[in-house]
Amino acid sequence: MLLNGLGLMALIALAFGTIERLTSDPALKRWLHAPVFAMGTVASMLSPAHLADGIIVDTRCVIVALAGAFVGWPAALVAGLAGAIYRLGLGGAGAPVGVATIVLAASVGLIWGQLYRHGQTARRRHLVVLGLLVSAHIGLFVLLPLPDPLGFTLNLIPFVVPTYVAGAFVMGSMMQRETRMMRREQSLEVDAFTDALTGLANRRAYDALIAEELAQRRGADIGVTLLVVDFDHFKQVNDTYGHETGDEALKAVSRILRSCVREGDYVCRHGGEEFTVILPQTGLPQGRRTAERIRHAIETASLIAGDQNLSLTVSIGVAGAPQHGDDPNTLYRCADAALYEAKSAGRDQVVVYGRPQLREIVSLDEREGLALAS
Repeated sequence: MLLNGLGLMALIALAFGTIERLTSDPALKRWLHAPVFAMGTVASMLSPAHLADGIIVDTRCVIVALAGAFVGWPAALVAGLAGAIYRLGLGGAGAPVGVATIVLAASVGLIWGQLYRHGQTARRRHLVVLGLLVSAHIGLFVLLPLPDPLGFTLNLIPFVVPTYVAGAFVMGSMMQRETRMMRREQSLEVDAFTDALTGLANRRAYDALIAEELAQRRGADIGVTLLVVDFDHFKQVNDTYGHETGDEALKAVSRILRSCVREGDYVCRHGGEEFTVILPQTGLPQGRRTAERIRHAIETASLIAGDQNLSLTVSIGVAGAPQHGDDPNTLYRCADAALYEAKSAGRDQVVVYGRPQLREIVSLDEREGLALAS
C-alpha cells in the first residue's frame, strides 16, 4: 500500500506543479487542482489494505489533507466529497467511520494550511507534524463494530502512523519543490523582462507588448498611441553630478511616468535615458494630453543632488496606430521622428508626428493653462 500510495502521490505532485505553471489566476488554480486531488483520493482507495471484513486502510486521508494544506478549501471539499461518496459506495461496516476520517483529514489540512500559508512557510518538521495529525484519525477506529475495537486500533498504530507521516513528508516535500521551481522560473522570467534600475518593463518586454497591442487593435476604431520620452541633457547631469545622481534621476522620471498613466498602460525603459509609453485604446488627442501631463509633471518635479536642486525636463514624440503605421517598427520610427523634432525645436516639449504642415507642437498658452489647472 505504501509504495503504491507514494507513487500516486508523486503523480499528484507533478500535476500540482503543472497546474501552478499553467495560469497565474489563484482562483482558477484552486479549481483546477480540485479534480486532480479528487481523482487521486479515489485512486488511493482502489488498492487498499484489507484489515478485516469491510475494514480497509489506504492513503486517502493524506491526499485529502494535503489538498487542504497546499491548495485550500475547494480542493479539500471536492477531494473529500469524492472520497466520501466512493467509500460509501464500497459499503461495509467501516464505511461511516471511513467517511468521518476523510472529514477529519480535510479539517486538519485546512487548519495546517492557514498556519503555514499553504506550505509556503512550512519546514520539513511541519510536514511530519501534518502526517502525525492526519494519522490521529485512527482514534475513530474505536467506533468500528468489532469485538475488540480498542485492541484493533492499538495494533494499527505501528502500521498507519509511519505510513501517513512518510506520505505527508514525501508528497508535501515534492509539492514544495514544485512551488519553489515555479517561483524561480517566474522570477527569472520577470527579470528577463524588467529593467533592473527602474523596475519598468525593458526593451524586450516593450517589443512583445507593442506587437501584441497592435495585433489586438488592428481594424479597431481606436488604436494605440505610442509616446517616446527622452530625458533632456541627461549626459550633462551624469557628467556634472555623477552616475549615481544620474541613476536617481532616471528612477525619479520612472516614478513620474508611472503616476501619469492609467492602469493598463505600459511604461518601458527603452534604453539609456529613453522611455516608451504604450497607450492602448487611445486616440492621438488623448495621447497628446497624456504626453503633456507627463512633460509638465517632470518639469515641475525636482531632484536633490547633494546641496543642489536639479530641474528635470523631457522631450516627447507622439505617434498613433493606425494613422502613422500599424506595425511596431513603423510606429516607433514615427514617434522617434516626432521626438527628434521636439529636440530640434528646443527640447522640453511634446510633438505629434505628421506631415510638416500637420505637426503639432503644444503651445505655450496650452502649457500654461494646464499648469494653472493642476
